[in-house]
Amino acid sequence: RRVLRTGSVALATGVGAAALAACGETKVVTKEVPVEKTIVKEVPVEKIVKQTQIKEVPVEKIVTRNVIKTVEKVVQQKVVVEKIVEKMVEAVAERAPGIDIYNLDTSVAIDGKPWNPQKGGEVSYFTFGNPTGFDPATWGGRTAEPANAIFELLYNYGPGNAFYPGLASDLPEVSDDKLSWNVPLRKDVQFQDGEPFNADAVIFNFNRFLDEELPRGHVVRDISGISSVDKVDDYTVKFNTAQPQAFFVKMLGHQHAVFASPKAIKEKGEDFNRDPVGTGPWKLSKWEDDVKLIFDRNEDYNWGPSYLPNQGAPYPDNLRVQIFGYDMTVNAQAFEAGEVDILLNWSFADYKRVSENPAFHVIGYAAPGMGQYLPLNTQLWPLDDLVVRKALLFGVDRRTVTVRANGGTAATNISNLLVPGTIGRNPEASKLYSYDVGKANKLLDDGGYDKKNDDGYRLAPDGRVLEIVYPDRGDPVVELFKLDVEKNLSIKVATPKMDGATFRSAQQDGKYHTVWIGVGGPTGDVMYDRFQTSHYGAPGRAYSFFEYDGVPATKSPDAKIDKLLDGARAAFDVNEQQKIWEEAELYLMENAVAVPLVHDYLPWLTNPARVGGELFLGIDYLPNYAQWYSTQE
Repeated sequence: RRVLRTGSVALATGVGAAALAACGETKVVTKEVPVEKTIVKEVPVEKIVKQTQIKEVPVEKIVTRNVIKTVEKVVQQKVVVEKIVEKMVEAVAERAPGIDIYNLDTSVAIDGKPWNPQKGGEVSYFTFGNPTGFDPATWGGRTAEPANAIFELLYNYGPGNAFYPGLASDLPEVSDDKLSWNVPLRKDVQFQDGEPFNADAVIFNFNRFLDEELPRGHVVRDISGISSVDKVDDYTVKFNTAQPQAFFVKMLGHQHAVFASPKAIKEKGEDFNRDPVGTGPWKLSKWEDDVKLIFDRNEDYNWGPSYLPNQGAPYPDNLRVQIFGYDMTVNAQAFEAGEVDILLNWSFADYKRVSENPAFHVIGYAAPGMGQYLPLNTQLWPLDDLVVRKALLFGVDRRTVTVRANGGTAATNISNLLVPGTIGRNPEASKLYSYDVGKANKLLDDGGYDKKNDDGYRLAPDGRVLEIVYPDRGDPVVELFKLDVEKNLSIKVATPKMDGATFRSAQQDGKYHTVWIGVGGPTGDVMYDRFQTSHYGAPGRAYSFFEYDGVPATKSPDAKIDKLLDGARAAFDVNEQQKIWEEAELYLMENAVAVPLVHDYLPWLTNPARVGGELFLGIDYLPNYAQWYSTQE
């Protein structure tokens, strides 16, 4: 059975410490920190559905990390922006032999060894599904991961989840009214076709991003606060916003706001999708549909971000990205056979097996943000009824579902949208819903759904069968959710098989009730992409359609949630931001827009005999391709 990519890391805000909960006996050992106690926690798994087996995972050691709370002040003209940064240091933890768990604010060695690059050879990775095309203005799906080899951002997430200049030469300067931002550009950057990267190139790309006549890609949601871009000089651009944007740098640092060569776009037209030209360290040289992508080293590259160990051209000659499906077991077998050097795999049985092989190294990441959850489509009957949505939150045994899905291993369940450690989390929201089947059924009975058909499913007053559509894309929760909802609540759950392209179309049009997703981020701003109403009806990952007025990619004028989430982005005071996020989270949970599940956990399998270097850029966990090198003789 495929498994949840759940972790057992729970982060504490402020000066709290990272903690881990796993089934069986858990011993806490510290580096230069006195051992306070040994925690013993038993997690019973009463029965296993179908062929899932209980796995007893010995936790060999947990090394705690100190949490340092600092306040960084960025002076932009006369505006002082205060940002609380929770920095986790000395981070190493193991939930099973060979599995290191980090938070997404640290630089992590692929092979657990010091930086020791050698030039030449090939490194290999994977991506889920065929890219939709490499035009930054229009791409969707998971294209951003392989595209990260070709294209670059103005600002990058880096150590400590702070932003660092990328193609920009410094942080922006904000105007007194906070409605315009001057961004200085590097003068030493060129596109892979030799064309200069300058203000004209930035404006050309952003005009395409903002062009409503073009098909709308993921970038639309990332830059939704930007209204126009002006040229100040050849290497300075001014971004204009309709309202103050405290998270302006984050907009420019999101994974889709990258830059294509204007000359190549004009000359290649639609062919640019398969023959892209960016400023990045790798050039796409071959694309076999549904098989692999081959990239060649960009020999001219020498403008990597300052915090990276390698700021020049990549060390390997080639980067190969295999195109995989979502069958985690098949993917793990391909990794073990040497088909790829690095693999993300959510199947506990698979990454546990790999971790026990001394030839491999498993790295886990636990992320703040929204964790893993099931958004509920509030526009589609019967989930347009708050009574039915609340019944799901009371009636689904979230802990048992996720433990069963995770091969019998305990998971850090959440009862909020935001997981512990996320700035803006509201503790009151966690008190709204507990597992109470009796209460769930009383809500349904009192709401007029007290009659059932011959198959035992509940009926609406008009005779319709209560049915929820949960597209089956191979995730580990779908079957268990169906069993729980049908057994506990007598609500029918349909689970049609759906490939990626079909699902994206269904998602955009809201033709489903729920789906399994997750998202990471250090603050409550992670709710923006998921619940601000302009993200509905357009490509992206907004699923609940809460307070949506039916006009795609347009804000609903009376949406309270928009006022809250937009207000947080307009607030430059961190305490005000936090209060707004807390109010927004409570409002969303009161309206039962999602079923929270577990803390987000990402296990990566690596082969130290084949690849070394640093794994990620930051919390977006985009592959750090330019920092990898071959370790083969």
